[in-house]
Amino acid sequence: MKKQDDLSLGGSIILTIVFAIMAFFTYQTDSLSNFLAWIPGICVIFGIIMIIIAAIDSSHKSARKKQQTNFARSITYDSCFGNGDLKLYFNYSNKKVTICATTTSGTEEMVIDDFEQRNSIETDNHIVSLDSLSNKVIRVKNDNGSIALGYCCINDELKKKEVVVKPSIPTIKAFNDYAFITDDINEFVAVVTPSRIHVLRYSDIVSISYEENGSDVFNKSLGGAVVGGLLFGGVGAIVGGNTAKAMQNKEVKNMSIKILLKSTSDSTIILKIYEGGKDGPVLITKDDASRKHYENLMEEVSGIKDIFSIIIDIADKKNTMPKSAPITPFISSASVADELTKLVKLKEAGILSEEEFQAQKSKLLGM
Repeated sequence: MKKQDDLSLGGSIILTIVFAIMAFFTYQTDSLSNFLAWIPGICVIFGIIMIIIAAIDSSHKSARKKQQTNFARSITYDSCFGNGDLKLYFNYSNKKVTICATTTSGTEEMVIDDFEQRNSIETDNHIVSLDSLSNKVIRVKNDNGSIALGYCCINDELKKKEVVVKPSIPTIKAFNDYAFITDDINEFVAVVTPSRIHVLRYSDIVSISYEENGSDVFNKSLGGAVVGGLLFGGVGAIVGGNTAKAMQNKEVKNMSIKILLKSTSDSTIILKIYEGGKDGPVLITKDDASRKHYENLMEEVSGIKDIFSIIIDIADKKNTMPKSAPITPFISSASVADELTKLVKLKEAGILSEEEFQAQKSKLLGM
């Protein structure tokens, strides 16, 4: 939730009425020559402009919704997901999804074949849908009436990393403008950003850190301790040595999360949570509205932090598990052929890997 909600048409009307009442009583009690007496009147004019803008937006929204309704009547589908501007229509029997983006004057559509929706979710600006049968992901946005599409087959990316995919049901969550698909059985996470879909093994991740105004507030690394404190939004408590007073009196210009990877070519993923000036004004936490927005953003930070903290814990636990010692067959007076037969059976049973089998075979033949 990068941006705060705009004032609705009803809210604009109520605010303008309040300004009008203030102006009426001000003009009754104060001289018009006093500049301060003109302020409520100026606010009324500003309120009227807000009403006009809100009314136009409402009209456009209604027109886009009507376009979407007309489009839905023209196709066959089993279920849909989205809003008036952008919807995904799923046809299970034909294994396809039809995407429709609307404007006030028309629609644009796109069809994705061989896709069965199992789970869809909305980020701040995108819809992300996961076909959990084949681990295919689509990321869709209505870009002024044009469909901006991102697509990824997770299984194909995992094969490049030499991961043998087992049957599973991944989970998907959305925070801010990002979606996270996790699978504890196959130990992968797909990070869906507005520009790219990253597919990572749990073992690829070195650390996660949260930065505020360019400084680390929280950091958790593979094989290391948690460093720093983190505000859990909505609760008002600070963990890690900060104080509530400090939280209530600070300026927040930038909020971001950094994921460090075991790769020199693609070493970091930066998730921009909030940028003052782009997503809204600098957050002044002593202001009630800014503090509430900041706390909501921190809830999203905590959600992302929790996902990767669990992933790092899983990777840590796997790294610290004792490795089984190589099995060395006991060589008695039996023939080498008998021992080879035993090794073959151990390999077929899955007790010996191909490398272990070849090593023991070499020892036997070298006797």
